[in-house]
Amino acid sequence: MRKITLAAALCAFLIPMVSQAQAPSGFAAQPSGQPQGFELTTLKSIEEVFKNSYDEQLVVLRGRFTRQVTHDKYEFTDENGNTIVAELDDDRDWSHVAKDALMDILAEVDRDWRKVELEVLEAKPAR
Repeated sequence: MRKITLAAALCAFLIPMVSQAQAPSGFAAQPSGQPQGFELTTLKSIEEVFKNSYDEQLVVLRGRFTRQVTHDKYEFTDENGNTIVAELDDDRDWSHVAKDALMDILAEVDRDWRKVELEVLEAKPAR
């Protein structure tokens, strides 16, 4: 009987607390259904990548692979004519990538004190 009384008292105490619980600030869903407090900065040109990117930032660019630099590095030229070295890692199948074909790429910025390059994660023909 004592255990039942204790359980009933705990339930009476905890149920109002649970019903008043709210999501942490900054994580409540926005009207669009997306979480709040997060921002995906998108850089749309190679010029912006050189000026405003940070190491390991994801970027989406449209352009063309114009020249092979080394075994797995290629020159990527955006629609404004700016170029950057982009690595197509040889452990993936890149047979769908053709020279001078307009492509949309998802890449990770590889930045150090002397160079800025891209490590391509995904490439698909532009629509």
